[in-house]
Amino acid sequence: MASTPQHPVLVLGAGINGAAVARELILNAIPVWLVDTNDIAFGATSRSTRLIHGGLRYLEHGDFPLVRESLSERSRLRSLAPQFVKPMRIHIPLRQRSGGLVGSAARFLGGEWSPLRHVLPSAFNAAPERGLWIVRMGLSLYDRFARDPLFPKHTVQAVGSRSAPRVNDVDYRWLCTYTDAQMRYPERFVVALLEQTRQLAEQTGTEFCLLTYHHADFQHNRVELRRGNASTTVAEIEPAALINATGAWGDRTLEKLRVDSKPIFGGTKGSHFICYQSGLREAIGDDGVYAEATDGRLVFVLPFGEGVLVGTTDVRFEDPPERAVASTEELDYLIGMVNELFPGVDLTTDDVEMHYSGVRPLPCSLGGNTAAISRGHSIERHQSGSVPVYTLVGGKLTTCRLFAEQVAEQVCDQIGVEWSPRSRELPVSGGENYPPDEQAVAAEWQRLARAFGLTPAQIGAMWALCGNRVEKILSKCHSVESENLYNTQIPLAFVRSVLRHEWVTTLDDLVERRLMLVYQPGLSIETLQQLAACLVDEGLLESSQQEAAVQATCERLHQHFGKRLSAEPTPLDEQTDPGSPRP
Repeated sequence: MASTPQHPVLVLGAGINGAAVARELILNAIPVWLVDTNDIAFGATSRSTRLIHGGLRYLEHGDFPLVRESLSERSRLRSLAPQFVKPMRIHIPLRQRSGGLVGSAARFLGGEWSPLRHVLPSAFNAAPERGLWIVRMGLSLYDRFARDPLFPKHTVQAVGSRSAPRVNDVDYRWLCTYTDAQMRYPERFVVALLEQTRQLAEQTGTEFCLLTYHHADFQHNRVELRRGNASTTVAEIEPAALINATGAWGDRTLEKLRVDSKPIFGGTKGSHFICYQSGLREAIGDDGVYAEATDGRLVFVLPFGEGVLVGTTDVRFEDPPERAVASTEELDYLIGMVNELFPGVDLTTDDVEMHYSGVRPLPCSLGGNTAAISRGHSIERHQSGSVPVYTLVGGKLTTCRLFAEQVAEQVCDQIGVEWSPRSRELPVSGGENYPPDEQAVAAEWQRLARAFGLTPAQIGAMWALCGNRVEKILSKCHSVESENLYNTQIPLAFVRSVLRHEWVTTLDDLVERRLMLVYQPGLSIETLQQLAACLVDEGLLESSQQEAAVQATCERLHQHFGKRLSAEPTPLDEQTDPGSPRP
């Protein structure tokens, strides 16, 4: 086999799967061009429930292989990316002992096409709630597949126990408790993967090029790349292979590339909201709640720093994915579910700090229950001239590394390059030699604060975004400014480093996917103005466009996220800064 291909592999889509595939290919010394029509992590990656999990409900559909591989990758990601992946106890409130046995058995034996659907149609139509017995059965299998001491086995306790969330003790009797994990900022995980990819490429002399806000057009066996809506070609390559990792945009991408294909994707929309109502945050404590509504739909109520994340819905969606916005009906449904679980909280739409909605890149499925659509991943292969085209279907945060490994193996075989699995034991950038516990993390914050003349809160704000890469970033700054970005704990020195090294193009990139300010309560217009000025200083924005950029970002935050910006900032001693979590 040849040691390297003569031409690069072109990866379209810089979300979690595209970034993971690019890293896997670079690890095998294969040149990569990674191109996205938007920013990195623009799609489903930044619109998920932010869980690293084994897929407990997949057991009900008999998808044991998917659960096994997901649990294995959950443990691996916790080990390789501890700066992003944090174990979390999750409680399932239950009303009855035996509910859902027939329906679960029917789904297990064949789902929508099971003979039981015709024999016992009421078992499907009534959507009976799952009871204690069936949930414990599933959790016992979950524990057996996991076998990881970092993720304790499930327990059962009575509602009202001192250590449990304060769920409705009139409607619910038991809590089944198990452990999965949370990735609070998957957007930053993607940045870390890409930063590591760049470093690996530099070390090995392998070509790696990342272009955001670019379009790709097939011209015979060549691909022309254009910036935004411009008609001028900025680059032209002849790829050894093309990987379509554009997620829910996958069918549209194939159409634009003139690749003949039947419909592959049938995405569903999932909406979430985040609130900082103190009553709800106190009610759940530091654990999550995974509850079943009376109509059979499942909802998570999860801690999110000092706030709470609630989601998700599962609605078929056929419009362009970038148009997905949480509807009033979805938000009302989620708020109603929260109030059913925690009747004393009295949550209202006024408590919603922001919401977001994304389209899952699921395989095409005509009709039927959306919850029954496979959450696994697969690869569809096509041909465009002499260029093989691989379309990635499905996938999730938990299994991104494994999916990338499988894609890279197929591509290497196709282009005649020897493949080797190299990411299985490779820590993600910022997770190397990570402190073993919270006390050690706090001690490291103190050490870094003394070393750079900052406060532990400032170190913590940066640490939440990049782990222990904080020291390397600050060491490379010409001078470490102690001044913070307006109304945050993030030093301006860090902001400038992000602008120079993290592929930032627009103000939206900074707010939504680099500094994670979209989640900050009381985000101020003055903060946006300061960021726009930083973009001008770095040559990324014309001074004449500064005011328009701020206005455009304000409008986008309102229209897509329901975000209300503050003209007067919340004092630092009163605000909750999601950039400064507990260790």
